[in-house]
Amino acid sequence: MKLLPVGLRKVLKCQAKDLRQRWAMRAWSRLLHKHGISADKPALLHVGCGPINAHGFINIDARPQPHVHIVTRNLFKLWMIPDASADLIYMCHVLEHVGHNDSMSTLREMYRILRPGGVLRISVPDLDLLIAAYQGSGHQIRAIERALMGGQDYRFNFHYAAFNAEHLRNLLLTGGFRTTREWNPLDCEHHDFADWASRPISWNGRDFPVSLNLEGVK
Repeated sequence: MKLLPVGLRKVLKCQAKDLRQRWAMRAWSRLLHKHGISADKPALLHVGCGPINAHGFINIDARPQPHVHIVTRNLFKLWMIPDASADLIYMCHVLEHVGHNDSMSTLREMYRILRPGGVLRISVPDLDLLIAAYQGSGHQIRAIERALMGGQDYRFNFHYAAFNAEHLRNLLLTGGFRTTREWNPLDCEHHDFADWASRPISWNGRDFPVSLNLEGVK
C-alpha cells in the first residue's frame, strides 16, 4: 500500500486535531451547562475524585458514581477536555497510579488543559515520609504497605511510581510549569474537604504524615 506524502499526512493530522478540539469544546460547553456551572466562574477539575464530591468541581473518575461528571478508564489522557479550559486541576493520590515512565506525559496533559496562570494541585505519597514512618513503626512493612503500594482492592488501586519533593518538583518544571510551591490542605482555597492530602497513617497509636503536597503553576 502506497503511503501518503509527508506533507499531506501532516495536513490531515492537523485537520483531525482541529476537529477533535472543536468537538471537545462543544462537549465541554454542554457539560458545564448541564450541571449549571457558569462559564465566568473558575473551572475546577477533580481528577480521580473517588467518593469525594467537592462543591464546585467537575468530578472525573474511572468508576461511575452519582457525583462523577466524566467517567473514563484513562484519567491521564483527557481528550474530551479542550485546551486551556481549566483554572485548577486537583489530583490527590492519583499520580502514583500511572507508570513512572508516563509521569511526564500525564503532567503535560494536565498542563495542556490548564489556562495560563492555572494551577495543578497534587498530593502524592512522599517516599521520604514513608521511610520515616517505616522506621518509626519499628520497621513494620504493614504500617506503610497500602500507602506505598496501593490498596490493591480493585483494578485501578495499584501504585506504579514513587515521589519525593525534589523529584516531583523537577518533573513539574520539566513538564512546562513555570514555578512550584507547597500547599496546605488545612488552609487552602477550594479545599474544604478531608482526604489523603491531610490524612496520616496510624500504627500502634502513632500517626505518621505520608503526603507530599505541591502545586505547579502554568
